[in-house]
Order: sequence, then C-alpha cells, then structure tokens
Amino acid sequence: MFNKLLFSFLLLFILFSCKKGDTGGSATVTTYVNHHGKAINLPVIYVKFDAKKQPSDPTNDYDLKVQGSHENHVHIKELRYGNYYLYATGFDSTSMQNVKGGIALKIKWSERRTGKEVQIEVSE
Repeated sequence: MFNKLLFSFLLLFILFSCKKGDTGGSATVTTYVNHHGKAINLPVIYVKFDAKKQPSDPTNDYDLKVQGSHENHVHIKELRYGNYYLYATGFDSTSMQNVKGGIALKIKWSERRTGKEVQIEVSE
C-alpha cells in the first residue's frame, strides 16, 4: 500500500514539475516585428503554447495575447522552456497596410532562466 502511494505521489510530482511550453517560468522573449526592415510599433503578439507550426486561425486559437505599448518591441515574460508559435499583427504607417506573420520558437532547457530576442518578419 505504501509503495503504491509513494509511486502515485512521485508520478504526480514528475507530471506537474515537468510542465513546459507555458507560463510560470523565468524566460523572457523580446519580440521585434519588422516589415521590409522597418520596425512596426505597437504590435500584438499571439502566443500558442506547445506548438511548432502556425495554428489555422492564430488570432483566435492562442494561449496568450501580448499588446505592445509604447515601443517597437514586446516582452513576453515568465515563459517555461518548450515550443511556442508567435504570431504578430500590426500596422505599417509608411505603407498604410495591416501586416501579419509568425515564427516558431523553441526555448531550450538551458535558456529557461534567460532572455531571448526574436525577429518576426511580417507581410501584407
């Protein structure tokens, strides 16, 4: 009986402590959004956890949405190691067009407590 209880406890501990591709970690991703080499101000970043490719509807099928405020980049904080898909939308004021695009991102175990910079090239 004690062995089964100990085994169950260890299994639950392992399952919950190995959570990846989610918030609750220490990694910060600084995301720069560019259109034809020009920074896009005030982008919106849609984050899909545990994903290696773009969801079919990235502006509705996301786990975290981060709005840029006063800068040309967005800080996505408290991520765990794992796979993410970042999808950016914004407005290019020089060409007067809405722009969008995305990129797959992997935060490695060794990067789980550091910062990482990502460039997302968007198009019309």
